[in-house]
Amino acid sequence: MKRTLTDGQIARAIAHARGPDTRVLGSRELAGGTFNSVHLLTLDRGAGRESAVLKVAPPAGTPLMTYEHALMRTEAEFYRRASAVPGLPVPAVVATGFDRSAIDGDGLADGDGPIDGDYLLMTHLEGEPWERLSPGIGAGDRARLRTDLGRLVRGLHRVRGSSFGYPYAHPPAGAATSWRTAFEGMLADVCADARRFRPPLPVDPDEVLALVRARGRLLDRVTTPSLVHFDLWEGNILLAERDGRLEITGILDGERSFWGDPLADLVSTALFDDITRDPAFLAGYRSAPLTPHERRRIAMYRAYLALIVLIEGVPRGYDPQARAPLTTLAATDLQAALDLLR
Repeated sequence: MKRTLTDGQIARAIAHARGPDTRVLGSRELAGGTFNSVHLLTLDRGAGRESAVLKVAPPAGTPLMTYEHALMRTEAEFYRRASAVPGLPVPAVVATGFDRSAIDGDGLADGDGPIDGDYLLMTHLEGEPWERLSPGIGAGDRARLRTDLGRLVRGLHRVRGSSFGYPYAHPPAGAATSWRTAFEGMLADVCADARRFRPPLPVDPDEVLALVRARGRLLDRVTTPSLVHFDLWEGNILLAERDGRLEITGILDGERSFWGDPLADLVSTALFDDITRDPAFLAGYRSAPLTPHERRRIAMYRAYLALIVLIEGVPRGYDPQARAPLTTLAATDLQAALDLLR
């Protein structure tokens, strides 16, 4: 699924984004992603060098889950909206290309043809993924960073929208007037994806949907759409040393974001675990303990994310054996979430 970009394609994308006088002095593909192609670039616009990150979506015709349509538009909107939060370190959007015909291939050598897909050019943030640095982080620093993350997520959730669901999804999974309508639509789409791609699942996805619908009144407690990242695991958080200690320097990959219940972000922040086991994060996020009703809502979102993880390996063509440790964690968390809902 993840494409390989040629130097010519990168140069053409940058010319489209920043003008024909911008030169690409260096390019390095960034490791870790499996969906989009991501390159760290050194650019020269005549007034000095600058670093930027170019992200390019898979080509047209790539098998996708329903919610994965318009992911790059969603990510760009997330950064623009989240940039209003004081102290929240997100990349600035430099340029976007959502017209697949905007970069034509006339006059290019073979292999340097058009980039058939959306692209996003953004500023480069310093730091390394928290996941990569985690083994060397002591308990005290980890607790401090988790509390800092809780504060940042609390600030993110102060960004409010005008409707519920995914920004570019069709109703009911987008542009919904209630969170209950939106989330049930989002989950129904994932269940339809399960029937379409037929991954091995530990439960019938329609059972998950039935459980959520039976407890839909819990979703009615959410009356204001908050900006939710929904992929805040430590691989999408950058850390760098400042003044002799590690600090959070970047929140990345907002492509799964939506407008909904802020408690949904307490799923990926405790990926395949229970957020109540992370008192440091909760100390930064809120002062009150989670209520039983809130924990059941979080269980709904845990089930939703687990289903996505279990399904997405099929359209993306992942090796099932190599992915088995992750899918085992997701299946276990799905069962735990359903037990709580039952």
